[in-house]
Amino acid sequence: MRRVFRAKKTNDALKVTSFSAIVVIAVLFVYIGVGSLDSTQEQRQLEIAQDAIVRAAVQCYALESRYPPSLQYMVDNYGLTLDEGKYVYHYRVIGSNMAPEIQVFPRTGGR
Repeated sequence: MRRVFRAKKTNDALKVTSFSAIVVIAVLFVYIGVGSLDSTQEQRQLEIAQDAIVRAAVQCYALESRYPPSLQYMVDNYGLTLDEGKYVYHYRVIGSNMAPEIQVFPRTGGR
């Protein structure tokens, strides 16, 4: 009778250990998945910010036959909104009739 009892106790311990391992693995998968979603969302927001600048520059070119001289010009005249607390903007004019270099980078750390 004791042998059966001991075997059952070992079997229960194995079930608890297996269940604990499955829970830990599930938590890791959820954590990795959420991190991946955050990264994807941040990348998408970065693309949206850059696209907004490109659209404003193209609109300026369509209306004025020249690209805007600065980001501030688009803020003042085309309703562009910049989030300088979140992003660093690179805008380099190549020529009034050539599309400017436009890049947006996430701001990291302090300002």
